[in-house]
Amino acid sequence: MDYKMLKRILILFIFQIAIILPLYIAQAGGVYTQTKHGDSSTGVLRDNSIERADCRQCHIEHSAGGTPNTYALFAPNTNGLCFTTSGTSPCHNSASSLGIFQGSVKYGDSSHATDSQVVWPGPNPSARPASDSGKCVNCHSPHGYEDGNGLIPSQLIKREENLCLTCHDSNGPASTDIQTDISKTYRHPASDYTGRHSEDEDGTASNYGTSPSNNRHAECVDCHNPHIAAADTSPPSAPTMPLSLKGVGRVKVSNGSAGTTPSFTYVSPSNNSTPLREYQICFKCHSSWTSQPSGQPDLSVKFNTNNPSYHPVEAQGKNLNINPNAFVNGWSDTDLMYCSDCHGSDSGTANGPHGSTYNFILKNNYVQSTAKRTMSSNEICFNCHRYDTYGNPNSSKTVRKYSRFEKHHEHIKKQYTCYNCHDSHGSTEKPHLIVTGRNPGVIDYNETQNGGSCRPTCHGWESYNVTYPR
Repeated sequence: MDYKMLKRILILFIFQIAIILPLYIAQAGGVYTQTKHGDSSTGVLRDNSIERADCRQCHIEHSAGGTPNTYALFAPNTNGLCFTTSGTSPCHNSASSLGIFQGSVKYGDSSHATDSQVVWPGPNPSARPASDSGKCVNCHSPHGYEDGNGLIPSQLIKREENLCLTCHDSNGPASTDIQTDISKTYRHPASDYTGRHSEDEDGTASNYGTSPSNNRHAECVDCHNPHIAAADTSPPSAPTMPLSLKGVGRVKVSNGSAGTTPSFTYVSPSNNSTPLREYQICFKCHSSWTSQPSGQPDLSVKFNTNNPSYHPVEAQGKNLNINPNAFVNGWSDTDLMYCSDCHGSDSGTANGPHGSTYNFILKNNYVQSTAKRTMSSNEICFNCHRYDTYGNPNSSKTVRKYSRFEKHHEHIKKQYTCYNCHDSHGSTEKPHLIVTGRNPGVIDYNETQNGGSCRPTCHGWESYNVTYPR
């Protein structure tokens, strides 16, 4: 090829780039200079000889040798482009200061990097080809993107939950449909608010609270870090946290005496050495670490392991040596549990407390009423506790005695329910999750080694003996 021909090809190539690149940027709304990449003070600086944030930091006019890269990029259009370690100021290879992005290696192990289904489906912006599976550009635009409310933060192509739900809906490509659950009557309010979440909010309790101004919210990224979340190879067991929740901020507790508020320690997203617990994420909103809505219980007090009784979320329960036949679905008296064992999808299509047709985002029904009624076997308590032992008025004496307190049967026959006598999270005063103050309900209760005595609203003091030793 002679020199004149080579010169013509190079001129044609530069001319094409001059036309195509502005069009590509224009698709993003022409907001590049407003983005972090395009900021003249903090933007991209790969080559110190070129002005910071200049297009030439990523795009070059020609290739000195070999075949030019797509979009005239300085390297092949893969994640390696974003993770480059060359130049004056390496880009996204290392962890960010906020811990939201924890480096290219950890991202490379995440589901968003490894799952072949992770391909932006479109239509706005346009769908990406299957060859783009796992690329950063499925969620991020290097030139920025805007919607009707202006520039979308963090170089994203959709705002907040709209980004996640474009893939995690009934149309896919994600295998897990979250949108259906999060659209149900009882749900975490990801779609109810806009603009309350910020990427630097973690560690500041008021960012999750009702005061000084109401900033209560629950965006997808409050519980999930898309740069590190992964699928478990087998279902995890409490207290081990599912990998889908890894890499987000959480609140650790140090418990004091029964019924007291624990001391709180915020743990940053980048801290992966502290034991990771699901309930620690829940405590960002559902404890007095932040300001809670009126009437909402402080669950860190309810689950205090120095209480007389609690469901075994933080630690093993205190009511042990229970007959294994009193449990169902593989549960036992020594098991620990997740919050999401009770709170989650009623349809079971997606793990986690995204949404449910039942109140409190429960997997099954739970009626918070002291009114008399006959309980059914599909209520939430009987996902773990045997209905025929605790809730069936027609069960045999043998089955009733799987419980130490056989008199459950007498109360059930009179249409008293679990709610009349028990708290679903924990009791700060009594063993066996017994709660006082409901009507009909318990006024007082005392436990002995061989049984106990109870004074409810419906009769005077009565004693009982356990059906088998504690």
